[in-house]
Amino acid sequence: MKPSTFLSLYDKLEKLVRHLPDALQGPILREITPIKTLFLLQRAPRLVLLGPGGAGKVELLRALFGTDVARAGEENLSDGTWQTFGQKSRGALQLLDARRPASLNMLRAALAAEAPDLFVFVRPALAIDDDLAADLEHAAQILACAEQRGGGRAKLLGVLVPGAAAETEHARQELNAALHTRTELSDRMVGTLALGDGGERLAELIAIELPGEAQLEMARLSGNRALQKQIAQVVIKSVTAISAAIGAQPIPLADFPILTSLQGTMVASIMHISGREMSVKLAGEFIAALGANIGFGLVLREGTRAVLKFVPVWGNAVSGAVAAGGTYAMGRAAAAYFIEGVSLADARGLFRRRRKETPLLKD
Repeated sequence: MKPSTFLSLYDKLEKLVRHLPDALQGPILREITPIKTLFLLQRAPRLVLLGPGGAGKVELLRALFGTDVARAGEENLSDGTWQTFGQKSRGALQLLDARRPASLNMLRAALAAEAPDLFVFVRPALAIDDDLAADLEHAAQILACAEQRGGGRAKLLGVLVPGAAAETEHARQELNAALHTRTELSDRMVGTLALGDGGERLAELIAIELPGEAQLEMARLSGNRALQKQIAQVVIKSVTAISAAIGAQPIPLADFPILTSLQGTMVASIMHISGREMSVKLAGEFIAALGANIGFGLVLREGTRAVLKFVPVWGNAVSGAVAAGGTYAMGRAAAAYFIEGVSLADARGLFRRRRKETPLLKD
């Protein structure tokens, strides 16, 4: 699904919201905003690599992607420009290798062209020596350069690459202490961690420091389920609130195409969050597999909603609750299937249980 498709849908939704009472417009429009930020402004995270050359880049990328996206021979391959690393359909990140002996003039130009989201100081578990002091000095220069070039004050994360014989926690503490010896670095620090068997903790720490438009791509490329579920919940919450407002409109059956389009877009969005290609067609097939296709049961429920809308005030409130309940159940089932990896049968069961938590949604 192209960004223009999202924009068209949200433009229509915003126009519809303008017909609601003034007291409802603000809250509903605020629910649309986070979805716009996630999908219309989505971009790759921009990380600046600091520390000693020779090791760290390949390990960092492997921890984030869960597989090799950079070869060992590319460890020190850098021309002072932003490099893109990624996997088809899962997403990508931009990395600026700012380690010595990269040209400061080239790095200044790169930092002026693209503002960094986060600096990452990566170091193997080595003894504290004069080389580390030189790397810290170089890192301080790069941070100052980025700030002068309008890059703001992006934070700094320390990452230790454990050695075969080194005591990992002790080495991490030494790295943390060394980074705090420089005020320019200490003021930006968000912590240090050691790379373990996986990159889940690393991805979570990085995502926390990223702007909203880059968090989705980090969740996709890292395959971090906790991040993906968190972002999916934002979408489900917003779409559920919008569905409630649309479903409460006193126009029998007029909202049906809007609600079905909105629900299909929500499922396609959750697919995208999970790292899959976004597809409205596949989203529709999933919705049908849940038992929410346009069959007798759905038509009957929609007919019930239409009748309820003829009951002033109370009928509108009930029909809004029905729309919201069905949307939320569908969103939770989609997140369980595409992100948590449950079977289709289990997702269908979850959809039915969630749907029946709203009394008027019972078959």
